[in-house]
Amino acid sequence: MEHITLKGTDLKVSRFCLGTWQFNDGENNVTWPAQSAELSKSVVDKCLELGINFFDTAEGYKNSEKVLGKALLGRRQDAVVATKFGFRDGIGTPPYSAQEIDEAVTRSLQNLQTTYLDILQVHFPSFIRDSVEAVTELERQVSLGRIRYYGFSNFAPNRIKAFVEAGGKPVVNQIGYNLLWRSPELELIPECQKFGINLMAYSPLQQGLLTGKFASLSDVPEGRRRGRLFSKDSTSLSRHGQDGAEEEVDQALKRIREICNNAGIQMSKAALSWILQQDGIAVVIAGASSPEQVVENSEIIKLNNDIIQQLTEATEEVKKKIGPSLDQWAAEDRCQ
Repeated sequence: MEHITLKGTDLKVSRFCLGTWQFNDGENNVTWPAQSAELSKSVVDKCLELGINFFDTAEGYKNSEKVLGKALLGRRQDAVVATKFGFRDGIGTPPYSAQEIDEAVTRSLQNLQTTYLDILQVHFPSFIRDSVEAVTELERQVSLGRIRYYGFSNFAPNRIKAFVEAGGKPVVNQIGYNLLWRSPELELIPECQKFGINLMAYSPLQQGLLTGKFASLSDVPEGRRRGRLFSKDSTSLSRHGQDGAEEEVDQALKRIREICNNAGIQMSKAALSWILQQDGIAVVIAGASSPEQVVENSEIIKLNNDIIQQLTEATEEVKKKIGPSLDQWAAEDRCQ
């Protein structure tokens, strides 16, 4: 497993980070089916065995912090843990005051059964009232030793600029990015590179679309059809109100499958490896529902330049159709 030191930190992390949204302790959520705490622990065990030491969670991922904390008992020192504040009750909440950020840190420390957080992230820009207030409190948390570094998730260029101008020293921006969702390339990735912010790409397999396991888009579970790649009429769970890009996605997936078949490469491996060969991307975040899936997803390969180019060209029409939007799910782009 390849490791890197995140820019601006002394954190040496695996380039594959385990996302733990599915660590729900047996409770279904809108995207993931029930997964027991015991199974989640076996996933963590396999990660550490393979040299994967980076774990991403959030207070908004129901039960995830508690499950991860329990799984890491006795070996916290072997892990780098990133969490987020926002979605306090698993739903949208008002912006956090400085006091509420402090309270969120306390909850996360208790849930994770640890004395420090390696990275604390603002889950969405809408969860802070004011950049100056948020930065002041985050710096105070660093001075107290409760967090080591901080950053954010889903911040667009204008919000990044405001945060930095307020004195912030963010080390990460976690963004949705994959072969089918390439809007960050237009403005966001260059902006993060300008400020030396490490980019962490989540949803690298577009919630299973890039694994090749769905014969058609209609086979995709309803909870995973909520995003802007799909029409607003694809599911009653949709909130974005857009027409989607289903025709372009369907054609792109057929082309990706053809490229991978011709090259003798598993589709999911190609999708994950493509991301880590893009400029500015430090880490890829993916979940796992079993130890075997950890092994499968973490086997990153080196793609030759021709394959990289073919895969990129295969999804250009999807990129054009989606445009600069950064948030797949909301009626309004919360990243703006």
